[in-house]
Amino acid sequence: MYRRLIIIACLIEVSFLLFLQYRYNNILDLFPFIGVLVFFMVLSYFLKVQLSKKRKEIVLLLQTLFLIFIPIYTITTLPQYTYERAVDKVTQNLEEPYVVNKQKNTLIEDESNEIKKGYMFSVEKNSEVTSFVFDPWTGNYHEVQD
Repeated sequence: MYRRLIIIACLIEVSFLLFLQYRYNNILDLFPFIGVLVFFMVLSYFLKVQLSKKRKEIVLLLQTLFLIFIPIYTITTLPQYTYERAVDKVTQNLEEPYVVNKQKNTLIEDESNEIKKGYMFSVEKNSEVTSFVFDPWTGNYHEVQD
């Protein structure tokens, strides 16, 4: 019974983390958590039968703690801006029509010289291309000079 619940909970959390990776344009470092959840699914499916009762309880406790910790940690450390909101903030003062292209991530340095990931995209308006780097945690952005 617990084995199936753990596997279902892990599948739901992996789906949730993959959705967040997509929504935040892959700037989140969630793949270690996804790896832990996949490990727990394998552990639940294959090894629980071979463990003693005491070890099964310890494994179940660890899995439950991680299943609670991972979403709480992920949600509390999410950036303030998704990729779409970042584009909206940068382009809110531009008149239509414009085209946004080059969705990719870049490394940025903040005020405390900490390196982290951010969004980089270009806005094309009247054949003039302007590139921007956006910090999704603070909402700060600047134009990139070519």
